[in-house]
Amino acid sequence: MKNKITIAIFLVFLAFFSAGSFLFKDKTFSENENRYLQELPRLTAESVASGAFEQDMEDYVSDRLTGREFLIGAKSLLLAGLGIDEVNGVYFCEDNIYIEKKTDADVDRSIYRANLTALKKYFDALSERGLSREKLCFLPVATASALLREKLPQNAPIFDEFEVLAAAKEELEGYTLIDPSEAIGALETPFYKTDHHWTTDAAYAAYVLWCETTGREARAPEEYNIITASDSFRGTLYSKVLRPDAAYDTVRFYLLKEGTEARVWCDGTEKSFTNGFYDMEYLNRKDQYAAFFGGNYGEVRILPEEQPGTGENLLILKDSYANCFVPFLYGYFDNIYMIDLRYFNGNIAEYAEEHEITEVLALYNISSFVDDKTVGKAGLV
Repeated sequence: MKNKITIAIFLVFLAFFSAGSFLFKDKTFSENENRYLQELPRLTAESVASGAFEQDMEDYVSDRLTGREFLIGAKSLLLAGLGIDEVNGVYFCEDNIYIEKKTDADVDRSIYRANLTALKKYFDALSERGLSREKLCFLPVATASALLREKLPQNAPIFDEFEVLAAAKEELEGYTLIDPSEAIGALETPFYKTDHHWTTDAAYAAYVLWCETTGREARAPEEYNIITASDSFRGTLYSKVLRPDAAYDTVRFYLLKEGTEARVWCDGTEKSFTNGFYDMEYLNRKDQYAAFFGGNYGEVRILPEEQPGTGENLLILKDSYANCFVPFLYGYFDNIYMIDLRYFNGNIAEYAEEHEITEVLALYNISSFVDDKTVGKAGLV
């Protein structure tokens, strides 16, 4: 009888969680996991024969399993309790910090070397068209796995990001390369505890270094109202493990006391952002880092309402790390253009000429730079 009761409970449990996949609302996006879910696959003879239908159907049911997010979190918490310090590509580190796991085996060195070659080819082309080599700058940002090594579990394997920095300095010799590792590594919170991005404090430290390197005067912290935009942020690394005891991060905005008024176009559509750069709607969503410009676009153009009259136009080749950095550049240029090569397919050499670009900044975090095959578009000049 005890065995029958156990089997009955198990079957009820299994039926409830499986049936929920079909009975409840069919979501297409998981806010907590920050990803799109598998859609209901289409049944065709070809998909059945290839096995694709069965695999997609399994993923569909798994993605919509009732209580899925709770079960993922419970599993992560249980494994951590058993002393397992890595789950789903995330290291559980000291001070409740999560750090993305990336090892030598995860990195194809030919990709990042090709990216450096493409960037140099782009800089060479612009230099030949008259841009000063000092005005062509690469700012590679080492991530938490490199700068917070002391927080990692003992003997945790990682990819050495400083190898990429050394290769960049060699490949781009003669151009401006800014390494903010020391400046941001000295901060108390250079990275979010549950997200892979750097904090706004780290972006400010890199901005100060950029000013020093390019001969500009940096604004002092006292010139900003530094506000807490959110104290309930849980980021991309939390989304992979969903631990209920994960820390909440603080998102901060640096708002110029003198005010910022800028017209911003994202992929050709003019946006109405708070203080020129902030999409406040995202502070009520899971992905609160997207409050900076509302996320990523192929092209962003920033035009200050009051032209500073510098005669200078900046082009930024970027990943999402640039989103919280760029507001600090307000007022230094007549126009700022941001290009994300993941979503932009135009010729960026012609783009620079068309928009009378006088300075270029390539800003990437090293972890994404070593994987991003779209950086190679920079070499198509």
